[in-house]
Amino acid sequence: MKKKRLISLLLAAFITVMPLSFSFAAPTPEPTADNTTSTVTSPDGTTRTVTSDGNDVKSTPKATESTDTSSDTETTSATETPSDTSSDTSSTSDTTSQSDTDTTSQNANSLPDGVTMEDPSLTPPNVQYAQSALLMDMASGRVLYSKNLDERVYPASTTKIMTAILALEMGNMDDTVTATYDALKSITLEDSHMGILTGEELTLDQLVKGMLVYSANDAANVIAIHIAGSLDAFVDLMNQKAQELGMTGTHFVNPCGSHDDNHYTTARDLAILSKYAMKNDQFREIVKMPIYKIPATNKYASERILVNTNLFLGTSRSTYYYYPPAIGIKTGHTSQAGYCLVSAASYNDTEFLAIVMNCKNVDTKEQAYSYIDSKALFNFGFDNYTHQPLAAVGDIVSDSKVYEAKQDMRVAVTVENDVSALIPSGEGNAEQITTNIDMPEKLEAPITKGDVLGTVTYSYKGIEVGSANLIATNDVERNNILHVFHLVLKVITSPFFFIPAILLILLIMYARYQKKKRERQRRIQQLKKNRQRSSSENETGTRTPNRNASRTERIDRETKGSNSRYRR
Repeated sequence: MKKKRLISLLLAAFITVMPLSFSFAAPTPEPTADNTTSTVTSPDGTTRTVTSDGNDVKSTPKATESTDTSSDTETTSATETPSDTSSDTSSTSDTTSQSDTDTTSQNANSLPDGVTMEDPSLTPPNVQYAQSALLMDMASGRVLYSKNLDERVYPASTTKIMTAILALEMGNMDDTVTATYDALKSITLEDSHMGILTGEELTLDQLVKGMLVYSANDAANVIAIHIAGSLDAFVDLMNQKAQELGMTGTHFVNPCGSHDDNHYTTARDLAILSKYAMKNDQFREIVKMPIYKIPATNKYASERILVNTNLFLGTSRSTYYYYPPAIGIKTGHTSQAGYCLVSAASYNDTEFLAIVMNCKNVDTKEQAYSYIDSKALFNFGFDNYTHQPLAAVGDIVSDSKVYEAKQDMRVAVTVENDVSALIPSGEGNAEQITTNIDMPEKLEAPITKGDVLGTVTYSYKGIEVGSANLIATNDVERNNILHVFHLVLKVITSPFFFIPAILLILLIMYARYQKKKRERQRRIQQLKKNRQRSSSENETGTRTPNRNASRTERIDRETKGSNSRYRR
């Protein structure tokens, strides 16, 4: 009976499970080619899904629960799960980032060949006539813009910058110099000259000013022979100075800049030379003079008026290019070198150096291209850069713990001189300046106010824009007791003390060991003697008093007790 009931229950369960099994085993089939659907738009603007034969697609609720229509499938594909969405977002972000990178790269790469800029995000100046050009911050020596910076060019009369600086450094400006035939024989009427005659007496100061203001080739040759004794010897000094300054792309053949294929330089080297020369106060004063007057000499009865060849400095030669911020420096021209201009300008405590080489000037009016390009460089600098104060004398830059300081006094440091940086004038650029302090990890007392303890360097986008020494703002006395303690501790722990001390201890231990060894040997010898004496007395029949026998026995016991050799 129980067996029949069990069979009935199993049969009922089988019948109940069978429909569910078929429903899981047979899902809704995928549409075939004959059941292809498409979405159409009716004239009233509504959309509907139809089969390939044009009939509307109808789906049962059960199908909707288990599968999606083709339209819904596209929507679902577009609306991913959160993880997929983040993936797409990341992909989109990467794409955007890559796009931004490409744009930045394109901006950097959009510069013409040979052109470089310290900050490529700025719009470059329109320098279209010069073969090579440069704009430098005079304070830091940073090159903000360059074009064919290291391309070899002919310097023409910008050579006289080197001639002048050697004269100022090696000569006495009050010396009276007599012009010789050797100095003047190579000067022609086509050369730039101030009419010096053989035997004319001029001071070295007059010659240097005539050379820099009026670009006088004759003055340059007279200066060279006065300083070095010959033109060739002076040229050697020029090349030696160029090497000292790091002008690796420069070679001079003469002191005035007359053309020679082996007389060449680069925009970079001229910038190095000009920056160095402008540190000389006499040089700075001379190169900004618009006019210089030479009084009468032994060869001229009246004064000579020399007008500066630099059109930036005055209106006597041209009214087109007078530029009030200009403070020098030197012009140059030969048919091979073209028109060259090394100029400097100062405005709002900012000084820029502009160099343009091999321009094809037509006149001193609208087509003086060397001045057009130089003006474009200056405008770029003054319009896009500003000086940002970084630290002033007295500002506490940092403070530090001092080793062996009395009462644990700390030292505060400030900059030795005011520091400011030339940075792009855009909003937020000042926040991109980083500070790096370089000081010893361990400062030791005593420290006196004003002692140089380290340096501070300021950088903008990885470019060093300013630096200064760090000096102490307060005195720090030394704790003498602590100092003596440290000295003693240092001596004790020093290898020069520690090793001898160990050797001394070992030597003492060895000496004690040897002493004990000698005592032990002495006792053994004494014991042997006592035994020999006892043996001798026994042989002769002489009896030792009991007192001596007991003493011998005691020594024997002590010896055997202190020496392991006698232990059984």
